[in-house]
Amino acid sequence: MLFSKQQQKATMPIIDLSHKIEEGMPVYPGTPEVRITRFSTIKKEGYAEKELHLATHIGTHLDAPAHIIEGGKTLDLFPVASFSGKACIIPFSFEDIEEQDITEYLSEFEDQIRDCEFVLLHTKWSEKWGSPDYYTHFPALDKKAAEYLAGFRLSGIGTDTISIDVYDSKNFEAHHTILASDMLIIENLCHLEQIRDPQFRFLALPLFIKDSDGSPARAIAEY
Repeated sequence: MLFSKQQQKATMPIIDLSHKIEEGMPVYPGTPEVRITRFSTIKKEGYAEKELHLATHIGTHLDAPAHIIEGGKTLDLFPVASFSGKACIIPFSFEDIEEQDITEYLSEFEDQIRDCEFVLLHTKWSEKWGSPDYYTHFPALDKKAAEYLAGFRLSGIGTDTISIDVYDSKNFEAHHTILASDMLIIENLCHLEQIRDPQFRFLALPLFIKDSDGSPARAIAEY
């Protein structure tokens, strides 16, 4: 049965989970700032075009195994179907996990996790986007919790923080654990609070860059 565009919009709500790429946007400490320059205009050249200078891990983005693991798989080697699938959200603010064993907490959602391809951690930290507080003391996975999630053989783990590892991590144990399992990591998500359904279709398409360790992505939830 075919639906009109109006019917499709009415039956399949889509929520944008991505931060806008712009100059002055937050970037991981040490990452070059985003620069967007105009090199042609309609008035002068007859067409408008801009030049982008940005790192592969800015804004809402995907991490490939090659981001952390020497010789790891790059994003362009993943089948395009790897970037989409059934997803669920796990509340993951400090109110949820403070003074708890994170793995024990996650196990409360085991049935939902088993039935999904992507798990999105809703920490509410995206509310701090653009402030200095965004870069530190955010909720994150420890190694044990990362190993627990890696055991489900998911397609990916997403979070609305700048990293799935604790802010002062030196060894990036959660990254190593997840990426070594050939899973993807999606960071700097936003608007997770707008998702009302317990399960939904998640999509995060990276740029198709050769040998890419990561890429900005347009992430959406559809249900």
